[in-house]
Amino acid sequence: MKRIPTEEEWAGYEKDLDAKYAYKTFYGKTNEEMQPAFRKNVIERTDEIRFMPRGAFQYYIFGLRDYVIRQDFELYESSDAASCFIGLVLEKLRKEPESVQPIISELLPDLQFVAGNQNLYEADKDIYGDFTAMYQDIVRLSRTNA
Repeated sequence: MKRIPTEEEWAGYEKDLDAKYAYKTFYGKTNEEMQPAFRKNVIERTDEIRFMPRGAFQYYIFGLRDYVIRQDFELYESSDAASCFIGLVLEKLRKEPESVQPIISELLPDLQFVAGNQNLYEADKDIYGDFTAMYQDIVRLSRTNA
């Protein structure tokens, strides 16, 4: 999805406290407009994306991706950003594959880049896990759920 999610694509947000907060933060904004918000607190923004309805998730996950790939981080934020991105996609594939499956082919090249450049993101494997193994799980799950 290349356009801002409509009210219809946010349907049901009002029934969930976390989704309600995500709506308040993201609704009506482009991914470009959200870049400063990702930069301010990528962990919180990722958590908000986690609880969005499917249509909104399928748009805003690309804003998170863009933030991670651009690498315009606050000091010491690169590891959290990379971990949030790869971790959220893996979590969604495990719990709600229907949210990720339609867009996974667009995300895979960037997920592969993050996985192959864990050192670039200064993400210690002992703290953040092995991004390569996480990427391999993503590929496996995306094939299983296809």
